[in-house]
Amino acid sequence: MKRILTVLVAGATLIVAGCTTSELSTEPVDVAPAGSRLPSTLFGTWSGVIPCADCPGINYNLDLNEDNTFEETMVYQEREVEPYTRTGTWQIRNGVLQLSGPDTTITQFDLSTAGELYMLDQQGRRITSGLAENYTLRRTMHNTEDNSGLWDEKRRLGIDFIATGNEPGWSLEIDLEKGMYFKTLPTETIALQTAATSPEQKGKTTTYRSKSENGELVVEITEQPCEDTMSGKQSSYSVKVTAKGMEFIGCGMYLGESQIEK
Repeated sequence: MKRILTVLVAGATLIVAGCTTSELSTEPVDVAPAGSRLPSTLFGTWSGVIPCADCPGINYNLDLNEDNTFEETMVYQEREVEPYTRTGTWQIRNGVLQLSGPDTTITQFDLSTAGELYMLDQQGRRITSGLAENYTLRRTMHNTEDNSGLWDEKRRLGIDFIATGNEPGWSLEIDLEKGMYFKTLPTETIALQTAATSPEQKGKTTTYRSKSENGELVVEITEQPCEDTMSGKQSSYSVKVTAKGMEFIGCGMYLGESQIEK
């Protein structure tokens, strides 16, 4: 476990030193510079694929709970190591989310951009390398989740299409300008983030194909009624995702539509 932490600090610049757990309270204070963001918008699961020094990427998952506790999990892609999990308490200070575990290290995130958590370096500053954008986390929707507030948040972030599926669980987000993000749930054995690509249209099916360093992602969206196999929720689009040679079937919807399908 200690070896994993060493790689994480050197490669991904995750852990912020210089503070101790005794300096932290568990009260969510000083929520945002302009006071425009409430702590309740933080509750839930945040995820992203952050850089790794000696692997394609790290699947980073962060659960923020209402009682000011957290659990973070890091899964190293294409490496034979156990996932690293840490628990502790979180607080907000001067517009920065701070995670404090049982040791004396702190991980920090900038909250200045609504709907995103931006991981800071060891000095509490924004990362400026060429991989800077890869240190952004976004809230993850779960395959049975029906939350209009979350959909509004996704719209503000520029997400155009979302989809989920079951057995195994997975989620997909498409930003037509920036790219696609796919992940399996909850273990994130597969997580792919690709650039935007032009769609292929054939009949009622729209297909997106894109590649990243971690593999190819193909998304087929067909305009036909679709029912979630767990919740029974009805959607207007069936979705097939092919990620790393594996197929995933589910339902999706465009967030630009006037209302969410029931």
